[in-house]
Amino acid sequence: MSAGGNHLLGAKDPGYLYATLQQPPTPIRDSIRKDNIMDEKSQVRPTYIVGVDAHSKKLAISIWDGTDPWHPILHSEIKSCEINAMEKTFERHVPLDSIVIIEASTNSRMLKIRLDELGFRAEIVRSDILEKKEKKRKIRDIQDARNLALAYIKGNIQEFVWMSSDEYDQYKDIHFAYRDTVKELTRISNRIWSICSQKGYKLPIRAGATKAASIREMIKELNISGFAKTRLEMLIKDYEYLYNRREELDRMMAEIAISNDKMLGLMQLPGFYLHAAFVIQAIVEDPKRFSTASKLAAYSALSPILNTSGEEEERARIKGGPGKPLDTAGRHDLKFYCCEAGQTVLNLAYNTKLGKWGWSMINKGKPKNKVVCAIGRKLITYAWHIMMGHSAPNRDGEAMFKRKMIRLFSEVGKTRMNELGYKSRAEFAEIMTKKFYGHLQIEIKSAMP
Repeated sequence: MSAGGNHLLGAKDPGYLYATLQQPPTPIRDSIRKDNIMDEKSQVRPTYIVGVDAHSKKLAISIWDGTDPWHPILHSEIKSCEINAMEKTFERHVPLDSIVIIEASTNSRMLKIRLDELGFRAEIVRSDILEKKEKKRKIRDIQDARNLALAYIKGNIQEFVWMSSDEYDQYKDIHFAYRDTVKELTRISNRIWSICSQKGYKLPIRAGATKAASIREMIKELNISGFAKTRLEMLIKDYEYLYNRREELDRMMAEIAISNDKMLGLMQLPGFYLHAAFVIQAIVEDPKRFSTASKLAAYSALSPILNTSGEEEERARIKGGPGKPLDTAGRHDLKFYCCEAGQTVLNLAYNTKLGKWGWSMINKGKPKNKVVCAIGRKLITYAWHIMMGHSAPNRDGEAMFKRKMIRLFSEVGKTRMNELGYKSRAEFAEIMTKKFYGHLQIEIKSAMP
């Protein structure tokens, strides 16, 4: 084999290539995480692969010897194991030199934590990892456990599910509690409105803390009696209870946000206030698990589908305008807050650069809903940079941010803020504004026309 020179004129410095037969590379891809960073555990190839199919009360465990990935050997199986007895079962039957593959479910996080405490390496995989596989076979728990183990051995599992820290897991629980409370409060409010409409009573147009008082005043004014009065009084009690719970959760989120610079930083963006900043930071936690801002946008269900069918595009046109529909996969709570912020930008922050851009798109004929999603995508992109620690490039949003800090002071309450060391709303707003904008040079506008 020639190592150089013109072959037609003859090789000047011939070289020789030697080939030897080597063992084929292993198909296992050891724990490739979303951030493509392999920890120390994933660099060591385990001897045994354990597939676990988990339910609320029982587990199915399948243990395989993966020393030879081309010919895995079934080591042992436990077709039914009580979750309460999981630790004893693993210590007795599962070798420590193993990786445990758990399908994502309601209790998968709890199982991983318990197995990690025992010294096992446990990882969670997406629940659709076995989608469209083994459909023709009889579905059994132990068969699902086998499939999970074999999927890892064959290299079909490309990544593991990222698991949040205990602190941020509590933040997400607060978000879910707030979301459920708002849903219930809206349901009770709608039920009161429905009863008043059916009976011909004066509709209680007041909202918030004064709504219950206005309904009681209406009952007294109209001299309502019988079960209608009893039912309204029951709904009033439910409404007051849920309203107070929502207020308590609001204060809780506000106090957490004050001590979290990333949540406060997200409020620099137009349309993002307490709830949006709290939820986005609580769900994302570590932005480094998304290598680019576009990946976070895709995770937020704000990326258009690249390959679509004619039916999907037709449905997208019916909803408003041409173009590709948005991907339905992703976190819809992130999409909700980003699109809500997009509406706020168009309606209230129209003088900002982002608002002017949005209205220019609408004036060019773009559907408003599509522009709202486009603004939401831009906002989540900016949010990625803020969570990565990139400072504000200019002072455009300083005045808006200061107003949000004044409002945030009121959310927590003066008494609690004084306990935290802030004497007044103005002082708190000034301190926080200086933290995020103090490094920027103040722009001096010329007095000349």
